[in-house]
Amino acid sequence: MPMKKWLLIGLRLLGMLFVAHALMLLGADEISTLEAGGVRMIRSLEQILTLYGADPAAWQTNLPMPLASAVMLVLSWPGWAVLAVGGGLIAFIARPRE
Repeated sequence: MPMKKWLLIGLRLLGMLFVAHALMLLGADEISTLEAGGVRMIRSLEQILTLYGADPAAWQTNLPMPLASAVMLVLSWPGWAVLAVGGGLIAFIARPRE
């Protein structure tokens, strides 16, 4: 039972980390929008991963075609939205049950 408790605590922390990172990315997009004179600048998850040094295009070449198109669809979504939804789902799954 203690192992399950630590796993749930770790998952909750991971979910909070994802949501916090999503908020930082949302703020960065808003700053970029202000710097661009009001032109909306929203970075996709692919652009965010590229900034971090991970090349999503290399991953896509090894995937089957239906899975590759689904992955590219998710990579085209705003980075902050993907992390916020993912973090929220992880935190919801790992919530304390009483």
